[in-house]
Amino acid sequence: MDRKFLLAALFFLLLVTGYNQFVTVPRMQAQQQAAERELAKTKENLALADSSAAGLMKAAASSRPEELISFQAPSAQITFTSKGAAIKEYLFKDVVADVNLTPYKGEGYFATFAQADFRESKRTHDSITFTASLAPGVEINKTYRFGENGLGGLDVELANRTKTDVTVPAFAFNFGPGLSTVKSELSDNERESKAVYLAQLEKGKKHPKLVKFGPKDVSPVSGADWIWAGVENRYFLSVLIPQNWTAGKLESSKSVVTTKKRLWGLMGEGDVEGPRMLINVPSRTVAAKTSEVLQSEFYFGPKDYQQFEKMPYHLDRSIEFGFFGALGRLARNVLELFYGWTGNYGVAIIMLTVLLQLILGKFTLMSLKSGAQMKKVQPEMKRLQEKYKGNPEALNREMLALYQKHKINPLSGCLPMLIQLPIFLALFNALRTSWSLHGAGFMLWITDLSSKDPYYILPVLMGAVMFFQQRATMPAGMDPSQAAMFKYMPLIFTLLFMNFPSGLVLYWLTNSLITFGIQTIANRKIANAK
Repeated sequence: MDRKFLLAALFFLLLVTGYNQFVTVPRMQAQQQAAERELAKTKENLALADSSAAGLMKAAASSRPEELISFQAPSAQITFTSKGAAIKEYLFKDVVADVNLTPYKGEGYFATFAQADFRESKRTHDSITFTASLAPGVEINKTYRFGENGLGGLDVELANRTKTDVTVPAFAFNFGPGLSTVKSELSDNERESKAVYLAQLEKGKKHPKLVKFGPKDVSPVSGADWIWAGVENRYFLSVLIPQNWTAGKLESSKSVVTTKKRLWGLMGEGDVEGPRMLINVPSRTVAAKTSEVLQSEFYFGPKDYQQFEKMPYHLDRSIEFGFFGALGRLARNVLELFYGWTGNYGVAIIMLTVLLQLILGKFTLMSLKSGAQMKKVQPEMKRLQEKYKGNPEALNREMLALYQKHKINPLSGCLPMLIQLPIFLALFNALRTSWSLHGAGFMLWITDLSSKDPYYILPVLMGAVMFFQQRATMPAGMDPSQAAMFKYMPLIFTLLFMNFPSGLVLYWLTNSLITFGIQTIANRKIANAK
């Protein structure tokens, strides 16, 4: 064999061997190591993403028993649960009696990763931090901060201590099920409890809109469409206010929170349902050796209109004044003004009622005068109705002549009522939703103007005044069916107002007394003028 050929073959063999040793093998090793790193990253992510229903974390596999942690906030005694670092009990310091706003079973308020085991890691006089491990090297730090007025902060830090990026799966903040209330409102609480969110400002609208929605699988709105979301009832509100992150869809549902007797127990017991709200947080990737903090504020407390006016986020929109909201807010402001002068909300309600009567006195007098005049010509009207029974055209002509003769305007009796109706409805809603009246005494047995009269004295007095008022205005010879309606109207109103807040009953009683007085004076003047 040729020597040159052997030398060339040997050189080629050495070249191939060297290439494989120093190039191919290291490259394959590098690829294998990269594949192993990718597999490790995938396994790490799978450790987070495995079984979303179970909480999406390894920690759930070796969960510890639930631990309860107490914390004294400025306005409440709070009990947290280690499962999800949620508020399990919120004992609000009420002026009448402390009330647990979260007595119902569930994950708890503001729960996140409810299957994870959180532990307390830090505490100050106004804050508490909880920490849980989601996977090796990945943890969540959850910090609550509490203010004097119910407005606080909630930061959720997603910390990735590993050398690779980690995708944290979607999770949610839980609200509910159910939000309890003060004793005087418990009977209406099921109807008043709702899942709500405050819609962003619409084009051409001055104020954002409060939206209530029932048990739906998923609400069509995402975080870009609302300012805050949570649950409410007539007197209390619990909401989350995202700051530097955008929430996903809102979910609302209802569940049984307790049972109650139906018709004093005669119909057994029935389920009481409460709303539940889930504020979803989309999945996010946290880079290696970094952390992301989802900052939020929250409100948990009473719907105090005066306090809300000093606070951000339009929390006052949670207090509904009805269709005539502007009038209701004006009435509320005047009521607070009178309270500042007198220091007694009962006296302030009486002063507000007197002021309204002074403003509407002309219309009230017009209505009463029209009623008295109609009563005066009632016999003549009855005679005309009998005479022209089969001739409606002639009857209308003669009736019109009768009205002109006595200078009666039939519409003058209805117009004042139409004018007063919006004012009454506005004041009704203003007093009905006023947290200021809660625990506010008037005199003697009326110690809470937001609850019903315990002895039903005010409703009975109101019914009696209405009875004498109706009897004084009932025309002689009235149709029997109409007379029966007028006769039983005071009784119906008395029964209706039995369970109304005593502040509302006080307003209606005062209004009836003033109207009755004006009516008596008007009747005497009309009688003397004759």
